[in-house]
Amino acid sequence: MSFLPHLRIDPSHARAALTSLAYSAGGQPRLGSRLVRAVLLAAGTALLVAAVALNGFAYFTLRTGFIDNLKVQALLTADHSAQALAGGDRAAAALELGCAQAAPTLLGAVLFDSSGRLFASCVARSSADAHSLTDLESLPVDPVQFGRSQVRVLQGVKHAGRDVGHIVVVASLDRLYRRMAEFVAASVLVVLAALALAFALVARIRREMDASESQLDQLAYVDPVTKLPNRHAANAQIQRMIERVGKGSEGFALMLLDLDNFKIVNDTLGHPVGDELLHALALRLTEQLPRSDMVFRYGGDEFLILSEGYREPEQLRLIGQFTLLTLDTPLKVGPHELQVRGCVGLAQFPRDAADASNLVRAADTAMYRAKSLGKNSSAVFEADMDHTAKRRIRIDSELRRAVARDELHLQYQPIVDLISGRMVGVEALLRWQHPDLGMIAPAEFIPVAESSGLIADIGQWVLHAACAQMQRWHLEGETELYVAINVSGRQLKRGLVRQLDAALAASGLDPSCVELEIAEQSLVDNIEPGIAQMSLLKKRGIRLSIDNFGTGFTSLNCVKRLPVDKLKIDMTFVKDLPNSADDAAIATSIVSLAQGLNLKVVGEGVQTQLQHEFLRHLGCDLAQGFLYSRPVTAERMSRFLVQRLAESEKVDHHWPNVSSALSPLMAD
Repeated sequence: MSFLPHLRIDPSHARAALTSLAYSAGGQPRLGSRLVRAVLLAAGTALLVAAVALNGFAYFTLRTGFIDNLKVQALLTADHSAQALAGGDRAAAALELGCAQAAPTLLGAVLFDSSGRLFASCVARSSADAHSLTDLESLPVDPVQFGRSQVRVLQGVKHAGRDVGHIVVVASLDRLYRRMAEFVAASVLVVLAALALAFALVARIRREMDASESQLDQLAYVDPVTKLPNRHAANAQIQRMIERVGKGSEGFALMLLDLDNFKIVNDTLGHPVGDELLHALALRLTEQLPRSDMVFRYGGDEFLILSEGYREPEQLRLIGQFTLLTLDTPLKVGPHELQVRGCVGLAQFPRDAADASNLVRAADTAMYRAKSLGKNSSAVFEADMDHTAKRRIRIDSELRRAVARDELHLQYQPIVDLISGRMVGVEALLRWQHPDLGMIAPAEFIPVAESSGLIADIGQWVLHAACAQMQRWHLEGETELYVAINVSGRQLKRGLVRQLDAALAASGLDPSCVELEIAEQSLVDNIEPGIAQMSLLKKRGIRLSIDNFGTGFTSLNCVKRLPVDKLKIDMTFVKDLPNSADDAAIATSIVSLAQGLNLKVVGEGVQTQLQHEFLRHLGCDLAQGFLYSRPVTAERMSRFLVQRLAESEKVDHHWPNVSSALSPLMAD
């Protein structure tokens, strides 16, 4: 297996891969990070708006108070200098204006007479901008006039009730600006402190959210039983690999592994043992598959495996075979050593599909092809499988309506006695005439019915239809015929006794005229419940036979315990008789086994006179096959039985050449 390097890995590699795909939420920031940014942005915006509003309010409040204070000072100065201005005493007026030097914000004051001429002025000793007062030779227009660094307030001067002039008070805005700067600085500090507190609180919430997110990620992306990434994680990783790999590179392989008969473990040992088995298998896969592979539990008893760098179908086949090899060693589960088998379906991107869903579907289609090949098999997706899968889906969908649409019907194939040559019974064979697809072979729709669970309902319909038809033939005089009806393992599980009781009650047929054929494989998978059901059927007088005997590997001990009347030699052991020494030996062994257990033997698929003679001389009791007749409709069988009954009243026929006896059936 040189194409698969690094067979030993750290079992945590799947979870490490999970971290890269699940916890990053597809490359998007985590919820906690988004929350921190959102809260800080919202809090910062709110604080900024509040700070701007408060600072604006503070500015206008301070400026209003500043102007009101200047107006008061201007009014007081005007009152003090009114008499001097009215008397024309410039020296006294200048002296009165000198009070401006005491105010820390005043730059100076200027007094104008009633004609608007400069009368007196005073400049604060601390003012470095005294030259600016030279601009006040004319009266300002507005009562309050703002400059970039100064503000001027105009106040009228009255003496004895008459206007004698105006006074202009000039003040510096530096003090106002300093107060605002201090207020803004305090606001900034408050905002920063509030943001820091908000960040601390949000960071704590984020830690709690991160912990909650990790738990949610475990639930959303990790399978709790196997601790592997789950279906959701698998789908996300497939999409990421498609985006990363691109359609022009080697691509990657997708493998679906489905376990065989896992339900038996749950049913017999319990679900806890089944869960332990899945966990042990997950460890086995992660330990023995290549390090670059990613293993997911896709659901139930199904695992999905992603492998990069494989292109050719032969490489994919080798991957599938290697995966099945990892199942060879039994798994230790508590006190049990359990042998696991499975089927593998493989598909490759981009050859088999262009997107994730179709790629999984292609692998699933290949897996069903592997199942059709038998247990512990693998298959690589091929284009024709897609057509087969779509047809299978259509058959599954329309089979559910086939009974209601009256599309199902029974045909009957004679069972002949190899000693007397007479027809002693018929086997009821299910047929489906589809209005669009035509006649669908049982080999195609019966497996679909089995896998979907419809076989139990269809089998119940077959029981009613076959019993009713056999009762009609009995009423017409054919009282010695019996009808053989195939039943499935699912019918055994769902209460075959109850179904048969209902069919017998509805038809009025005697139970001794019914023979149930149970496939050997159904008994192998369901031996104990099957024996219990069969025992109940025997008590009712029903005949029982094992169908396809020799193909299901039933042990001799099981055969001895089964309450059956007949063994049916599978047609695969009859078709090459008498030329195949191996088939002759198998047939001889089955006949000898049956005779030793006092059972009758039926040979299936007899097509030649040589096969007929071989089985008869071997001691086989009964036979059926194309040599005698193909399956025919109930109407044709009825015509033959009427003709046979009429002839039997004239003479007691014995046909050494059995095929000639049933020639009316084979004729159109």
